[in-house]
Amino acid sequence: MVHKTVLRVDVSCDKCKQEVFAIVSKIEGVNKIEADTEKGTIAVIGNADPFAIIKRLRKAGKSAYYITVGPPVSPEEEKKKKEEEEKKKKQKEEEEKKKKEEEERKKKCPCPNPYPYPYPYSYSYPGDGYVCKPFAMMTSDYQDPTPPCTIM
Repeated sequence: MVHKTVLRVDVSCDKCKQEVFAIVSKIEGVNKIEADTEKGTIAVIGNADPFAIIKRLRKAGKSAYYITVGPPVSPEEEKKKKEEEEKKKKQKEEEEKKKKEEEERKKKCPCPNPYPYPYPYSYSYPGDGYVCKPFAMMTSDYQDPTPPCTIM
């Protein structure tokens, strides 16, 4: 029965990767070998005994550990997984862009108050809060301050 065996093996450099491929490819029943250098794993697809793969790698001085042993993934399922991952990446990128745009808009609109006191003038944030327009806010009991001196 064909199954997929995923192992953790050091395949960080090309030389190590070639050595591991040479060791595993000599085992009877191996149909396909895939390496993921980012994760440091290899996937062996075929009828080969997972124990025999580990035994050969350890005999050659490589540290190998099981991650999973199970049925191989069909190409359709792989395509679906890749599409889902791409969609997630796009969504994350869009969210990051939106966050950056919001931060930039907030930075562009500091709304400094030119008046020493917030009363009777204030600034509003109409719409989505990114356009600032001054407006006067006066109550009915507000009176203009009397000038300190008069000229007659």
